[in-house]
Amino acid sequence: MKRQLTTILAADIVNFSRLIGADEEGVLSRRRQHQAEVILPLLNDHGGRVANTAGDSWLIEFPSAVEALRFAIQGQTKVEALNAELEEQARIRYRIGINVGDVVAEGDDLLGDGVNIAARLEALAPAGGVVISRSVRDQVRDRLDLDLHDLGELEVKNIARPVRAFQVIRDGEERMAPPGARPRLRTPVMLAAVLAVILTIGSLYWMRQPDFDPVAPETMALTLPDRPSIAVLPFTTLGDDASADWISDGITENIISTLSLAPDMLVIGRATAFTYKGRLVEPAEVATDLGVRYVLSGSVLKSGEKVRVTAELSDAIKGEQLWSIKEDSDNKNILYVQDRIAESLFLEMQVSLTVGESNRTITALAGDFQTSVRVIQGRDAFQRFDPAGHREAERIWTELHETNPHSPIGPYLLGWLPWQRVIIGLADDPAVEFDESRRLVAKALSMQEWGDPYTLIALIESATGNYDEANTAATRAIKLSPGGADANAIGGVALFQSGDTKRGIEHMLKGMRLEPDYPEWLPGALYPALLEDGKYDDVISLTKSVLGRDMRDARAHPQAYAGLVAAYALKGDLENARQIVSNLKTENPNLNVADVTRLFSLQSQSPRPFHEVLINSLETVGVPRAVD
Repeated sequence: MKRQLTTILAADIVNFSRLIGADEEGVLSRRRQHQAEVILPLLNDHGGRVANTAGDSWLIEFPSAVEALRFAIQGQTKVEALNAELEEQARIRYRIGINVGDVVAEGDDLLGDGVNIAARLEALAPAGGVVISRSVRDQVRDRLDLDLHDLGELEVKNIARPVRAFQVIRDGEERMAPPGARPRLRTPVMLAAVLAVILTIGSLYWMRQPDFDPVAPETMALTLPDRPSIAVLPFTTLGDDASADWISDGITENIISTLSLAPDMLVIGRATAFTYKGRLVEPAEVATDLGVRYVLSGSVLKSGEKVRVTAELSDAIKGEQLWSIKEDSDNKNILYVQDRIAESLFLEMQVSLTVGESNRTITALAGDFQTSVRVIQGRDAFQRFDPAGHREAERIWTELHETNPHSPIGPYLLGWLPWQRVIIGLADDPAVEFDESRRLVAKALSMQEWGDPYTLIALIESATGNYDEANTAATRAIKLSPGGADANAIGGVALFQSGDTKRGIEHMLKGMRLEPDYPEWLPGALYPALLEDGKYDDVISLTKSVLGRDMRDARAHPQAYAGLVAAYALKGDLENARQIVSNLKTENPNLNVADVTRLFSLQSQSPRPFHEVLINSLETVGVPRAVD
C-alpha cells in the first residue's frame, strides 16, 4: 500500500441529473466543449493528473496547492465566460473542493481521508465556487493574492476531526454563510431585525415557484389511488459503455420488484415502466399518463469497474423534486445502492415493507447483481414467444443455474420453458412438459418461497382443469406479492377459471391498474369474467380500447370483437350486436358459437350456467351453434 502527501481537487457539475433530463444532447455537448477548451488545456498548463472521473465529476491530483488553486480559479472564470451567452437554465456550473492530505494510491486511482475531505469540501461549495481546506490555505496564502472567506471548523462525514474551510472569493462572488452558523442575538433591536428577516425568508419560501407545473388529479388518465403510488422510470445510461445499459435495467427492475412487495402501495409494473425507456419525459407527463403521485428517475454511468448511480424523486401533485441521491459503487455493491434508493422511497412515502429481507428483490433471489442481469436478459428472449427466443432463454438460464446451483431463481426460470414449449407448439406431449414445469417449480420453492412460482403453478393447473389447485396457487401468489402486476393478473385468471368470478375480476383489474400498458393477453381473459358478472358496459369500453390499439398478439382483436358481440347481445342491444356479426361473417362466413367461445377459452372450463346464457344470446344475434 503506497501512501503519499499530495494535493487533491474534486469537482462536479451542479444539478447534473436535472440538466441531463431537460436536454441530454445539449448538456453532453457543452460538457465536451468544457473538457476540450477549458479542463484539458488548464490541466496541461498546471501539471494536473486526472485520478478518476465519473460522468459529471473529476478527481485530479496536482504537484502543488498553488497550481491546483490556479487551475480552479481560471477554470471557473473561463466556464463563466462560456455560460454568458446561454439561458440560465442551460448553464453548466461546477463546484470545486481542494485539499492537501495523505492518500493511498491504487494504480492510477487515489483513496483515503485526503480524497474524502476534498470531496466533502466540493459538496459544500456554491455553484461556480471553490472551497479549500486550511492545509491548502497554509500553502498558498503567501504565494497568491486571494480573498478568503473563513467558514470555520466544519464537521465532515466519516472524518474524525473537524476541518477548517475557506471559500475563495472571486470578483462579484457572494460570500456563503458558514454551514451550521447561528446568529448571536445581542439586543432586542437585533432580535427584531432577525425575526423580520426570518419572516421575509419564510414568506418567500412559501411563495416560491414549484419545480414544474403541478398535476391536478382530475386531469390524470387513470384515477389517482388513495394509497401511495409511484412509477419508476428506466434509469438512463450515460457514457459509451454498452454493458451499463443492462446495469440500468437491472437497477430499475430491482427497485420495482422491491417496492411491489409492499401491500399498501401501488407500483407501476415493469412492462409499463419500460415503455418510457429512451424517452425524455417530465414527471408531470408520466404522472398524468399513469395516475400516480410520485415519479422516480435516475441514471447510471459506468467507468471501468466503477459505477455512479443517481436517482431523483418527484412529487407530481406538488410539482416538486423531493430529493436526489448520488452514489458511487462497484458492480459488487450495486445491491446496496438500489436498496438504499428503495428504502428512501419507503421513508418518503411512509410505507412499511412487511416482508423479510431475503424476499426483497430479484438480486436477493439470484444471489448477486450480475446474475439478476442475466435473469433479465433471458426474460427478454423468452418474451418473444418464438423458437429462437425460447432457445436463447434456455441457453442463458441454464448457464445461470449451472453457475449458481444453490439459487432458487435457476429452477424457477427453467420451469417456464416446458410451459412455453406447449404454448408455442414445440411440445410432443404437453402432459410431460407440464409435469417437468411442476418438478422445477417445486424444487425452487423447496429452496425459498416467494410469489412468482405460484403464478406458473396456477397457469398449469387451470390449463389442465385442476381448478382447486389453481385457486390455491393463485391465492398464495397474491398473498406473497400483493403489489405484483403478474401475480394479480395471472392469479386473477386462475381464480376466475376455477369458479371465483368476483375475486378473479378484482385481481385482473388490479393487475391492469398496476400495469397500465397491460399484457395483450389480459383483456381476452377478462372479457368472459366481466360478462358473467353482468358488467357489459365495462366490456364494451375495454374492447373498443383494444380495437383502437395496434396489438402484436394475433388473438387480441378477434377476442375483442367476440367480447363486443357478446356484451351487446347480453345487454339487449341487438342492432349493434347483429351489425358486428354481419361484419365478422364477411370475413368468416362459417362463423359459429364455438369460434366465439374458443376465443374465451371456455371449452377448457367446467360447464357453468353462464355458458349456456352466453351461447343463447349469441344465437339470438345470428351466431349459430354449428355450421349450417
